[in-house]
Amino acid sequence: MKIRFLSILPLLCLSLFFSEGPTPFAPEKGLVAYYSFNQCDARDDSKGGSFGIMNGNVSCWCGIEDKGLLLDGNQSYVEFTGPVNRYFTTSDFTVSFYFKANQYSIFPQSLLSKRASCDEYNMLDIQLDQNLRQIDTDFHETPDKDFPEISPEFEQEGWKHYVLVRHDFWAYTYINGQLVRKGRRCSGIDISNEALLNFSNSPCVDQGGTRRFKGVLDELRVYERSLSAEEVEALYLLNPIEDAEQDCFS
Repeated sequence: MKIRFLSILPLLCLSLFFSEGPTPFAPEKGLVAYYSFNQCDARDDSKGGSFGIMNGNVSCWCGIEDKGLLLDGNQSYVEFTGPVNRYFTTSDFTVSFYFKANQYSIFPQSLLSKRASCDEYNMLDIQLDQNLRQIDTDFHETPDKDFPEISPEFEQEGWKHYVLVRHDFWAYTYINGQLVRKGRRCSGIDISNEALLNFSNSPCVDQGGTRRFKGVLDELRVYERSLSAEEVEALYLLNPIEDAEQDCFS
């Protein structure tokens, strides 16, 4: 009996070895708001109650996956109401979205923002700067207390997948699933404010040269946790930019 037990022991170990593996990415884990825009509106598909309100000339267009929202760069923007606004304080979070600019602008264009006024107190403001070929990511508690140097550069125009991850004392930015920038602040950053999360409606629009975004927004997600680098890549691979319709008319 002893000899028989020893002979099957290696097989048991081998079985245990092959039964273990990486945990599959779960896109719904920690998701507090999700906007697919596939219904040509800004409903919260996560059913978390954080509905979006479309303002101005917002229309439906080809997205990275099915449909997206087309903003005219003039009066159109989207505001997000409800619980999603609770997660931009001092805790971990992840924001992810796809966008495609429809024209070149010498002015920065407002993307995602949660900012009460056009100053550097308790604010998050993400803007597209095509001159510098980067996505300006301002993440401040005060003018002197922020996550430094986290604005990622990009090489090509067209569709982009942007992700901002806050994890403890670190902030990370990704473009198309790849880490581009990271910044650290030992004391942490508090960005709590009463403003609504919005897209293309930074309070700096028409101040300091900032303009509203002209182009397509799609697949906006907000998580109450920090996604790992592997999870960000897996999220991007759900809808890689190579699979997107480049011309809605075709």
